[in-house]
Amino acid sequence: MPIRIRAALVFVTALAIAFGLGGWLFYTRLSASLLGVSLEDSSRTLGSATHGLLIGGAAFLILAGIGAYWLARAALAPVERMRRQAAALSDEDAGSILQVPGTHDEIAALAATMNDLLVRLRTALARQRALAADASHELRTPIAVLAGELELANRPGRSRAELAAAVAVAGEEVARLARITDDLLVLARGDEDKLVIEPELTDIQVLLARSAERASSRAAAGGLVCRVEAPAGLVARADPVRIGQAVDNLVGNALRFAPRGTDIVLSGERSGCWLVLEVRDRGPGFPPDFLPYAFERFRRPDRDRARGEGGAGLGLAIVRAIVLAHGGRVAARNRPAGGAAVRLEIPAGN
Repeated sequence: MPIRIRAALVFVTALAIAFGLGGWLFYTRLSASLLGVSLEDSSRTLGSATHGLLIGGAAFLILAGIGAYWLARAALAPVERMRRQAAALSDEDAGSILQVPGTHDEIAALAATMNDLLVRLRTALARQRALAADASHELRTPIAVLAGELELANRPGRSRAELAAAVAVAGEEVARLARITDDLLVLARGDEDKLVIEPELTDIQVLLARSAERASSRAAAGGLVCRVEAPAGLVARADPVRIGQAVDNLVGNALRFAPRGTDIVLSGERSGCWLVLEVRDRGPGFPPDFLPYAFERFRRPDRDRARGEGGAGLGLAIVRAIVLAHGGRVAARNRPAGGAAVRLEIPAGN
């Protein structure tokens, strides 16, 4: 039985006893006055009754105190048990949870809520540990290459051409390190809801055209064409820098997988109060087992590719962080006709 119902029953019982005793005394006095009965006998009777009530009331109070103590102790016993269980938990107890009482009251609800909190905290801790491990793994390779190139460059007898080549490789690895650290910073700010966006009225067709232009040299080198499909005058309130970064990431992914001689389409349209952006290609699409995890950090659909070609696996995670910061949603799918498509939806805001 819930604690509030127990307390209400105790209160109502005590109140009924008090009103009953008071009503009996009042009725006795009133009856004696109305009937003209001598109050001497009634006074003696009332005195005896009062004496008995005092003794009985004291006994009742003692019993009520004992009952209240027992009730409070019984009600707080599950709380004390949960406190001991919580104190015994550690970050290594991956599956341990608090015992939920079978009383279906507030204590049981508190235990269930605390168990949900434990699950969320453990999930967040596991995510942070995985991030640290993956970040260390990603940073180790460029650092090792950079250290090796500097060591070779420091050896005596190296020619000017060899030194220039070593410096060029070292510069590429430094740029790779900078990209990874910048991406990790964006994701960390997104996790803390501190990713700064500066929405403004943005021409979406111009934004997509600029992204296609930035990718034009890479597309031409791969025999690809970037096409923009967006109506003129399509505007929305969005951060053009952040949304442009998200679209650039999607175009960069498409450039790695689209077959030569095909096109990459950057589309934009208005759907109700939403701005819908999509980047699609005619490549092999996403592996089916990759789709549920596409927007997780350090996930790659091409585990066997070289890291230099496959990227760090942060591009889609950054896209998701940017879209969420705009209050939107993102989804990845494989097209029935072949190829991959990533769809961004953000509030149009105008």
